[in-house]
Amino acid sequence: MEASRFLTVHYLDGSSETFTFPKQAKDQYDQMSKLHDAMTTDRLVIEADSSLHVIPLNAVKRFEFSPLPDKLPDGIIRHASLNIPG
Repeated sequence: MEASRFLTVHYLDGSSETFTFPKQAKDQYDQMSKLHDAMTTDRLVIEADSSLHVIPLNAVKRFEFSPLPDKLPDGIIRHASLNIPG
């Protein structure tokens, strides 16, 4: 399996997990549709290493996806920088 995509899940308890996976969408429009669906659900379901991970979104602080998709749904702030107070 080519691990070309990364998803880091940051949980409310301070822990995190990173999943690697191949490209899931057949084209940019399919990718945008899948991203929209993911943004409107109450859980994330991932098949990884012969196990099914069901992650309730009420336990998640934030997600990080990499690399950035070429197309994104409307309403997403683009070209921002993350500035962590220090």
